[in-house]
Order: sequence, then C-alpha cells, then structure tokens
Amino acid sequence: MRVEDAFWYALQNLRSASLRSWLTIIGVVIGVIALVCIMAVSEGVENEINSQLSAFGSNMMFIVPVNVQGLSSVTTLVGAPSTSGKLTERDALSAASIPGIKEVSRMIINRASVVFKNASATSPIYAADANVFDFFQDDMKLESGRYFREGERGVVVIGNDVKTRMFGKKTVEIGSVITINKKNFRVVGILEKFKGSFRQSDDAMILIPYDDGKELFSKQLAKNEVTMIYLEAYENYDMNELKERVEEKIASNHKVSLDDKDFSVITPDFVQSVVGSVFLMLSTFLLIITLVSSVVAAIGLANTMFMAVLERTREIGVLKAMGATENDITLIFLLESALIGLIGGLIGLALSYVILLFVQDFGVPVLLSLKIIILAVVFSILVGAIVGVVPARQAAKLDPVEALRS
Repeated sequence: MRVEDAFWYALQNLRSASLRSWLTIIGVVIGVIALVCIMAVSEGVENEINSQLSAFGSNMMFIVPVNVQGLSSVTTLVGAPSTSGKLTERDALSAASIPGIKEVSRMIINRASVVFKNASATSPIYAADANVFDFFQDDMKLESGRYFREGERGVVVIGNDVKTRMFGKKTVEIGSVITINKKNFRVVGILEKFKGSFRQSDDAMILIPYDDGKELFSKQLAKNEVTMIYLEAYENYDMNELKERVEEKIASNHKVSLDDKDFSVITPDFVQSVVGSVFLMLSTFLLIITLVSSVVAAIGLANTMFMAVLERTREIGVLKAMGATENDITLIFLLESALIGLIGGLIGLALSYVILLFVQDFGVPVLLSLKIIILAVVFSILVGAIVGVVPARQAAKLDPVEALRS
C-alpha cells in the first residue's frame, strides 16, 4: 500500500470518527494551548526586559546601598542575605576621581505629597543632577518643554501620567506649578510615555533638581546621603576592572572589606546574569507544566487508539484478507494517530492566538514567533505518532482469521 493511499484511508476514518476521537483531539488542543501560551508569554516577557535593559548602556553602571552579591546565582535568588548601608556625596566624588569614569550623577529617591489645583497625591520623587538626562537620553524622551539645567532650582520634569491622570481631570501643562512637600515647582518638561508593559509606573515619574531634593528630604536622610549613584565610563574601558576600582574606593570610604561591603556596583553583565538566572528558573517551571499537559493528552490519545483497534478488529481482518501487510496496517494507524495530533495542534494554535490577543490587551507582553508555531505543530504530530506506535503494532499483529471471526 502506498503512503498516499494509507493517508487518505486514515483521513476517511477520521471523518467518521467517534465522539471519543474528538474528545481526544480536545486533549491535544489543551496541551498545545498550554505549550504555545506559556512559551509566547515567556518569550514576550524576556524580549520586553531585554529591550528595556538596552536603555542601560554597555558603558554605564550604578551604585546602590545594599550588597546584592550572589543574586546572579539561581540557588540564591530567593531569600539571599543582603547587607544595607548608606551612600554619600563623598562616594560620588570618589567614583568621579577614578580614571576611566567619564561622568557621575547623584540621585535621591523619596515619597512626598504632591498637590496641583487642590488635587493631591502621594508619589515617588526623583531628585537628580541634571546630567541624569544625558545618561538616559534614549529612554527619557520629551513630549514637550525641556529638561532642567545644572544649577536650576524650583523646576520639575514630569512623566506623562502626571500630566493626564495623577490629578484626576486636571491636566498639568508646561508652566503649571505643582507643590511638593509644600514647596512650589514650575513644570518645564513633560516626558513621552515609556514604551513597554513594565514601564507604566515610570509614567508617574517626577524629577526635580538634586539640590531641591536634598533640601526637601533633609529630615528623612542622613547628612549628604544619596540613594543611588550613576556612573558612565569612557568607551573602550574594561567595565569589570572599573567596577573593582569603584568598589575598592567606596569600601575604603565605608571602612569595610570587599567581602563585607554594604553596597553594590551594578554593571550590565551583572544585570544580564540575574535576568538569565530568573528565566532559567521560569523556563524550567514552565517546561514542567507543559510536560504534565502533554502527558495527559498523550494518555487520552493512547486510550483512543487502543479502543480503535478493538472496535475495528473485523476491518483489520478484511484489510489483511485483501493483501494488506503488517507494515500497511501499522502505517494506517500511525497516520490516524498523527492526524489526530495535527488536527488538535492546528485547533490549539488558533485558540492560542485568540487567547494571546486577549491577554495582550491587559498589558501582558506576548511574542508568538515562527519558532513557537513550528514547535507546536511538530510537537502535536510527534505526540500523536509516538503514542500511536504500540496500538498500531497491536493492530498489525492481529491474526486475519481470528479478526474476521470477531
């Protein structure tokens, strides 16, 4: 029997398939939906994070007042011990004095009461040196107005949601005056909306000059304390070597050893390693979920094929009496099993696409790549073919005389 004849024969049998076969197809559909949706969301999240990390240039690093050593390891991502300290303006000056460091920007982050035309809100306030906009010029783009300049006081640059949503129906414009902790600030710049599902909170950003922030939060901070320090290196400098020099300088300032440091210097390589560790754990977890759904679908498919052999014993006897070989019978049942998998895979893909469109409307990042589509189709066919091997061989081994008597 030719392969095409076996294919059309198997297809004809599926057209008159029993309810059990269609229930089996539903099992395959569920398995494919789990596979496609999980992989599409996983790749979407990874792509989103990587695109946002690209704003953090390869020649940039920042210092935070907590020791995050070991967070790049999968085994210590959860519950890793950390040591907190305080960064100061002296640390920023020390970092700026290191050969290879091009620019330094200090930042203070604190929450404050914000009032505009009798409407109030509580929001994080970012007080930074004016050169912070040079660090993130590709990320913090202006919709209107300008950035504040070095030495300016009493001015503010706001995120897009501050303009349109923070104060209800009241719209903040260039030249508007908002009050932060009872001090007036004139709006000189409004940022474009940040791109990406994970950047919505950044649209509520309020940036003021560093000296204003130092004055506003003097009671909440230690003398000359800063929350974060951004560093930009000259091109072609070894970032790891610069990181070591910065760590040595600040450890000396804090009078601690490098092993017991109460701060961390974060480089692009470190960020990528942490993201990679997180996605390794996430991928492993999602793989387990996918395997469970695949096993359930495979068991259902195997059950259907075994029952098909029992129900069609006489038909198998007739085929053998007409000259069909064991290989022909095996091929027919294998093709039927693979077709069930293929049909379930295609239906699962279509439903997955609808589901992904739905979740995307809720801000979930999704990336349905050609690789995922091909994998889903191959996966469904292989599940059908592999599960159908044993029932197909069972059918092929039936004795034609006994089969005709049934």
